[in-house]
Amino acid sequence: MRYFVFIGILLWACSRNALAAQGVTYGGPVGGTDIQSAYLPPYPGLYGSAIAVGALGEKFYDNAGQSSTTSGRLPGGIAQFGLLYVYPHKLFGGTLGSSVSTGYGWGSITVNGKHQNFEGMNDIYTDVLMWSKHLGTVEAGRPRGLTMKLGYSMVLPTGKYDAKELYTTGRNTLYYIPNGAFTYLTGPNFLGDGTEFSMSYFLDIARKNSATGYRNGMVVDVDMAISEVIGRWQLGVAGYYARQIADDRLNGQRVSGNRFASAAVGPVIAYNMPDCKCSVKFKAQFSVFTRNSLAPNAAYLFFNKAFN
Repeated sequence: MRYFVFIGILLWACSRNALAAQGVTYGGPVGGTDIQSAYLPPYPGLYGSAIAVGALGEKFYDNAGQSSTTSGRLPGGIAQFGLLYVYPHKLFGGTLGSSVSTGYGWGSITVNGKHQNFEGMNDIYTDVLMWSKHLGTVEAGRPRGLTMKLGYSMVLPTGKYDAKELYTTGRNTLYYIPNGAFTYLTGPNFLGDGTEFSMSYFLDIARKNSATGYRNGMVVDVDMAISEVIGRWQLGVAGYYARQIADDRLNGQRVSGNRFASAAVGPVIAYNMPDCKCSVKFKAQFSVFTRNSLAPNAAYLFFNKAFN
Protein backbone atom coordinates (compact mmCIF):
# COMPACT_ATOMS: atom_id res chain seq x y z
CA MET A 1 0.00 0.00 0.00
CA ARG A 2 1.54 3.31 -1.04
CA TYR A 3 -0.43 5.35 1.50
CA PHE A 4 -2.64 4.75 4.51
CA VAL A 5 -5.58 2.44 3.92
CA PHE A 6 -8.33 2.21 6.52
CA ILE A 7 -11.23 -0.09 5.70
CA GLY A 8 -14.70 1.37 5.68
CA ILE A 9 -16.02 -1.14 8.22
CA LEU A 10 -17.75 0.87 10.88
CA LEU A 11 -18.78 0.53 14.50
CA TRP A 12 -21.23 2.12 16.87
CA ALA A 13 -20.69 2.58 20.62
CA CYS A 14 -22.55 0.20 22.94
CA SER A 15 -24.67 2.88 24.58
CA ARG A 16 -26.73 3.54 21.50
CA ASN A 17 -29.19 0.77 22.32
CA ALA A 18 -29.42 1.85 25.93
CA LEU A 19 -33.17 2.45 25.97
CA ALA A 20 -33.84 -1.26 25.41
CA ALA A 21 -35.53 -3.15 22.60
CA GLN A 22 -38.23 -0.52 22.14
CA GLY A 23 -36.50 2.82 22.22
CA VAL A 24 -34.08 5.20 20.64
CA THR A 25 -31.67 3.27 18.46
CA TYR A 26 -30.49 3.40 14.87
CA GLY A 27 -28.42 1.44 12.45
CA GLY A 28 -25.36 2.84 10.83
CA PRO A 29 -21.84 3.89 11.52
CA VAL A 30 -22.34 7.01 13.64
CA GLY A 31 -18.88 8.19 14.62
CA GLY A 32 -17.34 5.28 12.75
CA THR A 33 -15.56 7.15 9.96
CA ASP A 34 -12.84 9.76 10.31
CA ILE A 35 -9.58 10.17 8.34
CA GLN A 36 -9.32 8.96 4.71
CA SER A 37 -13.07 8.33 4.66
CA ALA A 38 -13.38 8.61 0.85
CA TYR A 39 -10.48 6.30 0.04
CA LEU A 40 -10.55 2.69 -1.08
CA PRO A 41 -7.28 0.72 -1.37
CA PRO A 42 -5.60 1.41 -4.73
CA TYR A 43 -5.02 -2.26 -5.55
CA PRO A 44 -7.64 -4.99 -6.05
CA GLY A 45 -7.81 -7.86 -3.62
CA LEU A 46 -8.81 -8.80 -0.10
CA TYR A 47 -8.26 -6.69 3.02
CA GLY A 48 -8.97 -7.52 6.66
CA SER A 49 -9.79 -5.54 9.77
CA ALA A 50 -9.83 -6.20 13.52
CA ILE A 51 -11.31 -3.55 15.79
CA ALA A 52 -11.57 -3.33 19.59
CA VAL A 53 -13.98 -0.87 21.18
CA GLY A 54 -14.51 0.14 24.79
CA ALA A 55 -17.51 2.34 25.59
CA LEU A 56 -19.02 3.93 28.68
CA GLY A 57 -22.31 5.78 29.10
CA GLU A 58 -23.11 7.18 32.55
CA LYS A 59 -25.79 9.84 32.15
CA PHE A 60 -29.17 10.02 30.40
CA TYR A 61 -30.26 13.16 28.59
CA ASP A 62 -33.88 14.01 27.85
CA ASN A 63 -35.67 15.36 24.77
CA ALA A 64 -34.39 18.88 25.49
CA GLY A 65 -30.79 17.69 25.80
CA GLN A 66 -30.83 18.23 29.57
CA SER A 67 -29.70 15.78 32.24
CA SER A 68 -32.57 13.36 32.90
CA THR A 69 -33.93 12.05 36.20
CA THR A 70 -33.43 8.57 34.74
CA SER A 71 -30.26 7.05 36.15
CA GLY A 72 -28.21 4.75 33.98
CA ARG A 73 -24.78 3.30 33.40
CA LEU A 74 -23.50 1.16 30.53
CA PRO A 75 -19.87 -0.01 30.31
CA GLY A 76 -19.24 -2.38 27.42
CA GLY A 77 -16.88 -3.64 24.78
CA ILE A 78 -16.93 -4.94 21.21
CA ALA A 79 -14.49 -7.14 19.29
CA GLN A 80 -15.23 -6.62 15.59
CA PHE A 81 -13.83 -8.37 12.53
CA GLY A 82 -14.34 -7.55 8.88
CA LEU A 83 -13.31 -8.09 5.29
CA LEU A 84 -13.13 -5.71 2.36
CA TYR A 85 -12.84 -6.78 -1.26
CA VAL A 86 -11.66 -4.34 -3.92
CA TYR A 87 -12.78 -5.38 -7.40
CA PRO A 88 -10.30 -5.58 -10.27
CA HIS A 89 -12.62 -3.64 -12.60
CA LYS A 90 -13.17 0.14 -12.68
CA LEU A 91 -16.44 2.00 -13.16
CA PHE A 92 -16.24 5.48 -14.76
CA GLY A 93 -12.61 5.59 -13.66
CA GLY A 94 -13.47 4.86 -10.03
CA THR A 95 -12.61 1.95 -7.72
CA LEU A 96 -15.33 -0.49 -6.57
CA GLY A 97 -15.41 -2.35 -3.26
CA SER A 98 -17.67 -4.29 -0.88
CA SER A 99 -17.25 -5.11 2.80
CA VAL A 100 -18.84 -7.17 5.56
CA SER A 101 -18.31 -6.95 9.32
CA THR A 102 -19.61 -8.50 12.51
CA GLY A 103 -18.40 -9.02 16.04
CA TYR A 104 -19.11 -9.90 19.64
CA GLY A 105 -20.27 -7.49 22.31
CA TRP A 106 -20.37 -7.70 26.10
CA GLY A 107 -20.96 -5.49 29.13
CA SER A 108 -23.56 -4.52 31.69
CA ILE A 109 -26.38 -2.00 31.92
CA THR A 110 -28.10 -0.44 34.93
CA VAL A 111 -31.25 1.68 34.52
CA ASN A 112 -33.01 3.10 37.60
CA GLY A 113 -31.50 0.38 39.77
CA LYS A 114 -32.33 -2.50 37.42
CA HIS A 115 -29.17 -4.34 36.38
CA GLN A 116 -28.39 -6.74 33.55
CA ASN A 117 -25.24 -8.29 32.12
CA PHE A 118 -25.21 -8.95 28.38
CA GLU A 119 -23.10 -10.60 25.71
CA GLY A 120 -23.63 -11.96 22.23
CA MET A 121 -23.07 -11.55 18.51
CA ASN A 122 -23.66 -8.19 16.90
CA ASP A 123 -25.68 -7.59 13.75
CA ILE A 124 -23.87 -7.78 10.42
CA TYR A 125 -22.86 -4.45 8.86
CA THR A 126 -22.16 -4.54 5.14
CA ASP A 127 -21.07 -1.98 2.58
CA VAL A 128 -22.97 -3.62 -0.25
CA LEU A 129 -21.17 -1.50 -2.85
CA MET A 130 -18.79 1.46 -2.68
CA TRP A 131 -17.44 3.58 -5.53
CA SER A 132 -14.44 5.86 -4.97
CA LYS A 133 -12.85 8.22 -7.49
CA HIS A 134 -9.79 10.43 -7.09
CA LEU A 135 -10.07 13.75 -8.93
CA GLY A 136 -6.65 15.21 -8.17
CA THR A 137 -3.06 14.15 -8.74
CA VAL A 138 -0.82 11.51 -7.17
CA GLU A 139 2.48 12.83 -5.84
CA ALA A 140 5.02 10.60 -4.08
CA GLY A 141 2.33 7.97 -3.66
CA ARG A 142 -0.15 10.36 -2.04
CA PRO A 143 -3.54 11.29 -3.58
CA ARG A 144 -3.37 15.10 -3.60
CA GLY A 145 -6.59 16.98 -4.08
CA LEU A 146 -10.16 15.72 -3.89
CA THR A 147 -11.38 12.13 -3.62
CA MET A 148 -15.10 11.32 -3.50
CA LYS A 149 -16.96 8.15 -2.55
CA LEU A 150 -20.56 6.95 -2.88
CA GLY A 151 -21.93 3.87 -1.16
CA TYR A 152 -24.93 1.83 -0.17
CA SER A 153 -24.75 -0.05 3.13
CA MET A 154 -27.05 -2.16 5.30
CA VAL A 155 -27.37 -3.54 8.82
CA LEU A 156 -28.69 -7.12 8.78
CA PRO A 157 -30.55 -8.33 11.93
CA THR A 158 -28.39 -11.37 12.66
CA GLY A 159 -27.28 -10.55 16.22
CA LYS A 160 -28.55 -11.83 19.56
CA TYR A 161 -31.92 -10.29 20.40
CA ASP A 162 -34.51 -10.57 23.18
CA ALA A 163 -37.29 -7.99 23.42
CA LYS A 164 -37.65 -8.58 27.17
CA GLU A 165 -34.06 -7.55 27.97
CA LEU A 166 -32.83 -4.06 28.83
CA TYR A 167 -30.10 -4.35 26.21
CA THR A 168 -29.22 -6.87 23.54
CA THR A 169 -26.29 -6.87 21.11
CA GLY A 170 -28.63 -7.31 18.11
CA ARG A 171 -31.42 -4.96 17.02
CA ASN A 172 -33.85 -7.24 15.15
CA THR A 173 -34.17 -4.42 12.62
CA LEU A 174 -33.05 -4.10 9.01
CA TYR A 175 -31.44 -0.77 8.07
CA TYR A 176 -30.84 0.81 4.65
CA ILE A 177 -27.94 3.29 4.64
CA PRO A 178 -27.12 5.38 1.55
CA ASN A 179 -23.90 7.29 2.17
CA GLY A 180 -21.07 9.30 0.69
CA ALA A 181 -17.72 10.86 1.59
CA PHE A 182 -15.20 13.51 0.54
CA THR A 183 -11.48 13.63 1.36
CA TYR A 184 -9.14 16.45 0.36
CA LEU A 185 -5.36 16.30 0.87
CA THR A 186 -3.30 19.48 0.44
CA GLY A 187 0.31 19.70 -0.65
CA PRO A 188 3.22 19.60 1.82
CA ASN A 189 3.33 22.40 4.40
CA PHE A 190 5.40 23.53 7.39
CA LEU A 191 3.72 20.86 9.57
CA GLY A 192 4.38 17.86 7.36
CA ASP A 193 3.35 16.12 4.14
CA GLY A 194 -0.11 17.68 3.89
CA THR A 195 -3.31 18.54 5.72
CA GLU A 196 -6.28 16.24 5.15
CA PHE A 197 -9.96 17.20 5.42
CA SER A 198 -12.49 14.35 5.46
CA MET A 199 -16.27 14.31 5.73
CA SER A 200 -18.75 11.42 5.51
CA TYR A 201 -22.54 11.54 5.54
CA PHE A 202 -25.10 8.79 6.13
CA LEU A 203 -28.87 8.46 6.04
CA ASP A 204 -30.07 5.61 8.30
CA ILE A 205 -33.49 4.24 7.30
CA ALA A 206 -34.96 1.57 9.59
CA ARG A 207 -37.52 -1.14 8.96
CA LYS A 208 -40.02 -2.08 11.67
CA ASN A 209 -38.93 -4.37 14.49
CA SER A 210 -41.21 -7.38 13.95
CA ALA A 211 -41.05 -8.39 17.62
CA THR A 212 -42.19 -5.04 19.03
CA GLY A 213 -43.89 -3.17 16.19
CA TYR A 214 -41.46 -0.28 16.80
CA ARG A 215 -39.86 1.62 13.90
CA ASN A 216 -37.16 4.23 14.46
CA GLY A 217 -37.23 7.49 12.53
CA MET A 218 -34.59 8.39 9.96
CA VAL A 219 -31.23 9.60 11.28
CA VAL A 220 -28.76 11.87 9.46
CA ASP A 221 -25.12 11.53 10.48
CA VAL A 222 -22.13 13.66 9.48
CA ASP A 223 -18.61 12.52 10.45
CA MET A 224 -15.66 14.92 10.08
CA ALA A 225 -11.90 14.86 10.60
CA ILE A 226 -8.98 17.26 10.17
CA SER A 227 -5.50 15.76 10.32
CA GLU A 228 -1.89 16.18 9.30
CA VAL A 229 0.12 13.54 7.40
CA ILE A 230 3.70 13.31 8.68
CA GLY A 231 5.62 10.49 7.03
CA ARG A 232 4.00 7.23 8.13
CA TRP A 233 1.96 9.03 10.81
CA GLN A 234 -1.38 10.79 10.59
CA LEU A 235 -2.61 12.85 13.55
CA GLY A 236 -5.73 14.94 14.01
CA VAL A 237 -9.16 15.51 15.48
CA ALA A 238 -12.32 13.62 14.51
CA GLY A 239 -15.96 13.98 15.48
CA TYR A 240 -19.55 13.40 14.44
CA TYR A 241 -23.01 14.91 14.69
CA ALA A 242 -26.10 12.70 14.30
CA ARG A 243 -29.73 13.81 14.46
CA GLN A 244 -33.03 12.02 14.03
CA ILE A 245 -35.15 13.87 11.46
CA ALA A 246 -38.41 11.86 11.64
CA ASP A 247 -40.50 10.57 14.52
CA ASP A 248 -40.48 6.97 15.65
CA ARG A 249 -43.59 4.89 15.07
CA LEU A 250 -45.18 2.15 17.19
CA ASN A 251 -47.59 -0.10 15.30
CA GLY A 252 -47.87 2.62 12.67
CA GLN A 253 -48.68 5.40 15.15
CA ARG A 254 -46.34 8.35 15.59
CA VAL A 255 -44.29 8.51 18.81
CA SER A 256 -43.60 12.19 19.46
CA GLY A 257 -40.91 13.69 21.71
CA ASN A 258 -38.52 10.79 21.24
CA ARG A 259 -36.03 12.03 18.65
CA PHE A 260 -32.39 11.10 19.13
CA ALA A 261 -29.32 13.34 18.73
CA SER A 262 -25.65 12.91 19.57
CA ALA A 263 -22.32 14.65 18.98
CA ALA A 264 -18.80 13.72 20.03
CA VAL A 265 -15.22 14.72 19.29
CA GLY A 266 -11.72 13.48 20.12
CA PRO A 267 -8.20 12.72 18.87
CA VAL A 268 -7.24 10.25 16.15
CA ILE A 269 -3.76 8.92 15.39
CA ALA A 270 -2.69 6.39 12.77
CA TYR A 271 0.54 4.68 11.72
CA ASN A 272 1.23 2.97 8.41
CA MET A 273 3.49 -0.12 8.14
CA PRO A 274 4.10 -0.80 4.43
CA ASP A 275 6.53 -3.67 5.09
CA CYS A 276 3.68 -5.84 6.43
CA LYS A 277 0.97 -4.17 4.31
CA CYS A 278 -0.84 -3.12 7.48
CA SER A 279 -1.75 -0.11 9.59
CA VAL A 280 -2.94 0.70 13.10
CA LYS A 281 -5.18 3.50 14.31
CA PHE A 282 -6.42 4.75 17.69
CA LYS A 283 -9.39 7.06 18.17
CA ALA A 284 -11.23 8.40 21.22
CA GLN A 285 -14.65 10.07 21.12
CA PHE A 286 -16.00 12.20 24.00
CA SER A 287 -19.65 13.18 24.09
CA VAL A 288 -20.43 16.90 23.77
CA PHE A 289 -24.20 16.69 23.18
CA THR A 290 -26.83 13.97 23.62
CA ARG A 291 -30.61 13.89 23.39
CA ASN A 292 -32.88 10.98 24.37
CA SER A 293 -30.06 8.57 25.19
CA LEU A 294 -27.05 7.83 27.35
CA ALA A 295 -24.09 10.09 26.54
CA PRO A 296 -21.49 7.78 24.93
CA ASN A 297 -17.72 7.99 25.39
CA ALA A 298 -15.69 5.44 23.45
CA ALA A 299 -12.16 4.41 22.49
CA TYR A 300 -11.34 2.47 19.30
CA LEU A 301 -8.25 0.49 18.27
CA PHE A 302 -8.04 -0.59 14.61
CA PHE A 303 -5.68 -3.02 12.90
CA ASN A 304 -5.92 -3.36 9.12
CA LYS A 305 -4.02 -5.62 6.73
CA ALA A 306 -3.88 -6.31 3.01
CA PHE A 307 -3.85 -10.00 2.07
CA ASN A 308 -2.94 -9.53 -1.59
